[in-house]
Amino acid sequence: MAGLDGLRAIAVVLVVAYHLAPARLPGGYVGVDVFFVLSGFLITTILLRERADRGRISLRRFWVHRARRLLPALVAVVAVCVAVVAAAAGIVRLSGGAVEGSLWGDLLVGVGSQVAAAATFTSNWAAVLLGRSYAAASSPHLFENLWSLAVEEQFYVLWPLAVMGLAAAGLAMRRAAWAAATLAAASALAMALLLPDGDPTRVYLGTDTHAFGLMIGAALAFWWARDDARQAPAAQPARAVTLGVVGLVALAAIAAFLPWDSPWTYRGGLVLASLATAAVIHLVVALPALGQRLDSRALRWVGDRSYGIYLWHWPVLVIVVTALDGGRVRDASGLAVILTVAATVAAAAASYRWIEMPVRRMGLRRSARVVAGWLRPPGERVRPRRAAAVGGSAAAVLALAATGLVLAPERTSLEVRLEEGATLAARLDEAPPRPAATPVATPAAIPAPGTPASSVLGTGETPLPARAPPPGALPERAPETPSGADVTVIGDSVALGSAPALAEALPGIAVDAEVGRQFAAGVDRVEQLARKGRLRDYVVVALGTNGAVPEEEMDRLLAAVEGRPVVLVTPYGDRSWMAGSQRAVRDAARSHRNTVVADWQRAVERDPDVLGSDGIHPDDDGAAVFARLVTRALRGAAALA
Repeated sequence: MAGLDGLRAIAVVLVVAYHLAPARLPGGYVGVDVFFVLSGFLITTILLRERADRGRISLRRFWVHRARRLLPALVAVVAVCVAVVAAAAGIVRLSGGAVEGSLWGDLLVGVGSQVAAAATFTSNWAAVLLGRSYAAASSPHLFENLWSLAVEEQFYVLWPLAVMGLAAAGLAMRRAAWAAATLAAASALAMALLLPDGDPTRVYLGTDTHAFGLMIGAALAFWWARDDARQAPAAQPARAVTLGVVGLVALAAIAAFLPWDSPWTYRGGLVLASLATAAVIHLVVALPALGQRLDSRALRWVGDRSYGIYLWHWPVLVIVVTALDGGRVRDASGLAVILTVAATVAAAAASYRWIEMPVRRMGLRRSARVVAGWLRPPGERVRPRRAAAVGGSAAAVLALAATGLVLAPERTSLEVRLEEGATLAARLDEAPPRPAATPVATPAAIPAPGTPASSVLGTGETPLPARAPPPGALPERAPETPSGADVTVIGDSVALGSAPALAEALPGIAVDAEVGRQFAAGVDRVEQLARKGRLRDYVVVALGTNGAVPEEEMDRLLAAVEGRPVVLVTPYGDRSWMAGSQRAVRDAARSHRNTVVADWQRAVERDPDVLGSDGIHPDDDGAAVFARLVTRALRGAAALA
C-alpha cells in the first residue's frame, strides 16, 4: 500500500528524535503509537486478504513469516550490544577497577532477565510484574525499547485467533470494525482508570491498557475490507482529506507539546494520537497518488529499515552516552547524538541487507546454506580468511555476551549509594540530639528588614550588613556554620544518596530521607519529629524530586518548623512538575524571613557532571557539592537565628 513506508519512516524518526533530544520534542514517543496503529491495520489486512484469497487463514504461515521478520535482527541486536558492554566492563576490571558501581557495570545489572524477556517477547510485562527498584530503574536500561516489540508480538499471537473467530461467526466487516473499536475503547478506558498518581509505567507498558492503537488500526482494516468500501460516494476523498489533514496537525501538535509524564497523555492524549494516525492512514489508502508521493525515495529507504533503526537506536544511544556523557541518556551531547545516528543507520542498513532480507526471502535454512556456499564455493576448498572472519566474529560476540550475562553485577552504582546512605541515615537518626545550642550570629550579618532571605542562595556568600557599625566598634564576625548536631535533614533519594557527604561535612547531622518521598510525606515527618521533640534547631528540606510542591503543603511545612531557620533545597530533574517545584521553593524563601535557599538547581545547571547516569541523583562528586551547598546555606541560616 503506497504511503505506509513513508508513515513508518515518520514514526521511527519521531521516536529516535524523542530519545536523542527529549526536551526539544517532548511528545515524540507517540511514534510508537503510530507504529501500533500501522501494525493493527496491516496485520488485519494481511489476515483478511489471505482468507479472501485462500479461503482460510494459516496460523503456521502467518507466525513463520512474523518470526522471519522479527527474530534475526532482534538476536543480532541483543548479542552485539551485550557483547560491547561486557567488553567495556572487562576493560574496567583489567584496569583495576570494580565492575559493580561502574557505569558499564550498571548496564549489565539485570541484563539476564532483559534477554530472557526479549526472547519470550514479554519485556513489557517483565517491567510491570517483576518490577525494578526505583534506583535500578533510574539507570539506563539497555533494552528498554523492546517493550513495544513485546506488545506487538503478543498481538501477533492472539489477534489471528480473534480474526478467525470473527470469520467463523460470519460477522460482517462493518460489525467486526465496531467490535475492534469497542476493544479499543475498553483499553483506553482501562488506561485512564488505572493511571496511578505517580509513575505511569504500568498503564503505558501494559498490553491491556495500551492495545487501543492496535485495535484502532484493526477497526480501520475491517472498515476498508467491507464490500462497499471501494464504491464509496464521490465525497469520500474530500472527507478523507479533511480527516487526514486534521489528523496530521493533531499528531504534530501532540509530538511537539505533550510530555510523557502528563496525566493528559494517558487520559486521552495517546488515544487522540492513535485516532489521528488512523485518519492519516485512511487518507493515504483513499488517495493512492498521495501515498506514492509520501513514499519518496528517502522516506521509503528509512521506512524499509525502520524496524532495525528502532531496535538499534536505543542500546546504541545508551552505550555511546555511557562512554562520552557519564550515562546521562536524557542529556546527550552533540557528539553523542551524531555518533548514535551514524552507528544506528549503519547497523540497521547492514542488518537489513545481510540478515533481515535474506531470511525473509529464503528462510533460515536456505540463508545458512548461502553463507556456507560463500565460505566454500562449489568445487573449491573452504576459504580460510572468510571462515576465520565470520566464525571468529560470531564466536567473539557470543563469548563476550555470555560473559556479560554470567558476570553481571547485582546492584547499580546508585543502589549502592542509596543503601550506604540509608544505613548511615538510620544510624544518624538514632543518635539523640545534643541540647540546643545557639549559633553565633552578629547583628552585622542579619539582613535588613524587607531584604528577601532568598538573597542567600547557598553560594557561600554572606549578606551585606544591615547598617554600618558605629565608629570605633570592633569588626563583626561572619556567622558560624551550625554544628551538625543542631541540624535535621528531611529529604528524598537525592538527600539519601548524599547522606555520607553530609555526615562528613557536618558531623552529627540527622538525615531523615526516603526513596520516592513526596513533599507532603516529608511535611508529615517534620510534624512527627516536632511533636516528639526530635526536630533540631535547623531544618534542611530537600524534597520536590518526586512530585509537585503544593503551596498549602509549603505553608504547612513552615508552620511545622515553629520559627526555626529552614534551608530549602531547590530540586532538579527532567520532570513536568519540576519548574513549579523550583518556583515554589523560591517563592517561599522570598516571603518567609526564616528561610534560605540552597540552590542545587543552579549548581547542576552550571555543571551537569555532578549528576549520575539518570540525570537526577548526584554521583560521589555531586554529593560532595550537595553537602557544600547545604553547609553554606546553613551559614546563611545562622544569620537569621
